[in-house]
Amino acid sequence: MPKNKKILLVIEDQNLDKILTYLLKAWNYDVILCYDGNQALALASQQYPDLIIIDAHCAKIDGLKLCKILKYDFVTSYIPIIILIEKKQLRRSLLDIEQGVDDFLIKPPDPIDLEIRIALSLRSADHQFHANALTKLPGNKSIEKFVKSYLNENKIFSFSYLDINNFKSFNDKYGYMAGDMVILQTAKIITSCVKRSGSAGDFVGHIGGDDFVYLTTPNKEEQIAQECINEFDRLIPLHYSARDRENGFIKTKDRGGHMADIPIMGLSIAVVNNRSTKVHSVFQLIEITFEIKKFLKKKHTSNYLINRRVTDSGSDNRQALQEKYTHELKNHHQHPKTSKPLGQMMLETHLINEEQLKEALNYHWSTGQRIGEAAVSLGFFNEEHLKRLLEHQPLFHQTQTQS
Repeated sequence: MPKNKKILLVIEDQNLDKILTYLLKAWNYDVILCYDGNQALALASQQYPDLIIIDAHCAKIDGLKLCKILKYDFVTSYIPIIILIEKKQLRRSLLDIEQGVDDFLIKPPDPIDLEIRIALSLRSADHQFHANALTKLPGNKSIEKFVKSYLNENKIFSFSYLDINNFKSFNDKYGYMAGDMVILQTAKIITSCVKRSGSAGDFVGHIGGDDFVYLTTPNKEEQIAQECINEFDRLIPLHYSARDRENGFIKTKDRGGHMADIPIMGLSIAVVNNRSTKVHSVFQLIEITFEIKKFLKKKHTSNYLINRRVTDSGSDNRQALQEKYTHELKNHHQHPKTSKPLGQMMLETHLINEEQLKEALNYHWSTGQRIGEAAVSLGFFNEEHLKRLLEHQPLFHQTQTQS
């Protein structure tokens, strides 16, 4: 049975919200209700609604301004938005509507018009394929459009291509569902790091499979890369069994079909910026990042490398380039943080088992609740157990990606 579509309703008028909530539920939509713009921003990035309906007269943040913020954020930019606006406000706000809104209705909306507009917006979103179905991050078309706009506007930017080492081997041994959980975890790590340490207007995209990209400014590229690797190395081992974590590898077939010891997954990040030399095309950008990625993938462990050239060095200089990459790689590699993921702490103290952890992680990703709160909501233990666990872990921070 297909899941109901989820609609975020942002409305200050409590009389109108009751009517709209009743109608939406009658049309078999799941409704997330909030009354101000700040709450709407948090819910949109945590709950991943299929559609957002916003009252133009919204508390805390003006409804039209809220639309622009949502469309500017890479996490929520793909979500269709319908604005409810008064007729007298329509003419003076027409430009704002064109820049940040997918559709609008005069307030109060006619129920038949509303039902049709919702259905059309959802159908259009399904057909555009601009967002990855699993992670909800912008996909290839959006990535290409974003990079081209930077190139056309001659902006100084840094482009990073991220790839998970040994993901195929993990996927083969543990299965596609476990593989999807790793992809979701990685997406969460990247988006959290870029949002926390990046610049305004940064972008994160999901090419597909285990390949991601992010765009930021050159002064932020190294910090984000380090944080992504630190968090990845801290959290990803939890997706393995206790025995495989302890061994540091899994026994499975390699790409040649032979049984081998495959190391725990790592993260390779190839970074290119146009600070000193002009990048002429998306093709050139991809070509350079692929060369760096190919070098990094030989290392198996998590590493990043920032490109120091743009034009091709030619075959005569390949050896010198490889030696330079090796030298820079040593300088860039950082040790991961020592704090444990909360999920690992819950396993080690026997508050939950492996299956319950998987269930809690899925609940965490689908609702936006922290992993500990998700486990409490699912009834695996109570809040007092969680409080005691956190009190005995001074290195643990609630702001960490899996929390």
